[in-house]
Amino acid sequence: MELVKLRNPAKMSWVIVFVFLALIIVSTAVSATSENVSSEKRVGYMGRPGVVMIVTEMTGQFENGNTGETEISLEYEGEEYVWPLPELSLASQGSGFVVSSSGYIVTNAHVVDMDEEMIEQYFAATTAADLVEKWKNYATENSIEASFSESDLLLYFYLTLLSDEYNLNYKKEIMVYFGGSSDNPPKRISADLRYSSPEQFWTSADPSNPSKVIKHRSGKDLAVIKISGYNNLPMVTLGNSDVMGIGEKVIVIGYPGVAGSSGLYVLSAESDYVPTVTSGIVSARKKLPDGSDILQTDAAIYHGNSGGPAFNEAGEVIGIATYASVDQLDSGQAINVQGFNFLIPINEAKDIIRELNIDTTPSPITMSFESGLESYWNGQYPDAMSAFNSIQSVDPTNYASEYYRMSAQM
Repeated sequence: MELVKLRNPAKMSWVIVFVFLALIIVSTAVSATSENVSSEKRVGYMGRPGVVMIVTEMTGQFENGNTGETEISLEYEGEEYVWPLPELSLASQGSGFVVSSSGYIVTNAHVVDMDEEMIEQYFAATTAADLVEKWKNYATENSIEASFSESDLLLYFYLTLLSDEYNLNYKKEIMVYFGGSSDNPPKRISADLRYSSPEQFWTSADPSNPSKVIKHRSGKDLAVIKISGYNNLPMVTLGNSDVMGIGEKVIVIGYPGVAGSSGLYVLSAESDYVPTVTSGIVSARKKLPDGSDILQTDAAIYHGNSGGPAFNEAGEVIGIATYASVDQLDSGQAINVQGFNFLIPINEAKDIIRELNIDTTPSPITMSFESGLESYWNGQYPDAMSAFNSIQSVDPTNYASEYYRMSAQM
């Protein structure tokens, strides 16, 4: 072996030390990037592509069942006033999550399959309010001073529309929106209802003790909807809710209306399609009146979160956001109380998924998101960019573009 003499051993020693230290720093940085990613961040980025906003749109109009006419009359001081009944559009918003590459989505039944009686009441209340406005304008223009109050008139119209004399004709459409960054247009896709177990609560007197009230419940408040024409959708991973213990972390992803443009007027309309990530713990395991399990959590949940997934730290769905606690004020108004919210255990939904023979094998896009994010968190940015670019080639309107830009900036 030939030995090479160093020209300046001291200087070369410092170079070797510097390079060695630099390698240690780089190695430590890469390791820290991978290992120190919080569970909220990891689950938030990985879970968002498979979480959707669901809007159930209903368009309808009351008609007189005896005459077939879409009008209503009001008799006052010997005069009959007639107004056309308006055609109205009402919508309810919730969340859901994709459980198959072909487009099966789990959500709450009350998001997509509202009780018929409740729908009729909503339409009646909205129609009545519209009619009261028409009466007020007419009365002002014609200098009519009515002896009844607005609230009395509102109640009259409301009860008349709900009477046997009138029928409600309406059509319903379930729309699914895949989220993304606020600068990307959302997907709007029509969905079909494939399964529903609407929830109903009622009470009765105990036959053996009439002074005691028995609570009853039917239905799981779960639904499955399906969008067609897809075979490679981003999905969530389902976990096991039976093993969730008290104090374990819960991460919720959904579309609470209070965090949208209608709740905060300082936000743009495009922001409505960006989901919100909140976290908390399993506060308790409790029971519903029929004996089925329910998970209590302190993770923030609000209107619009209904039907959205709750993940464990491993990124597996263990629950479905469903109930938010309310408190009755002295004024009679009910307000949401945060910190005491509830999740339907995912094992309830897994029974339905098996019943419908839904294939929950992870899609190629799901696996590309996972590998891309792992590469990003490990500092392997070219690999991350390659994974996200492969997703964009299939579907340019999802989180891949946002994640690609993240990787390209590093």
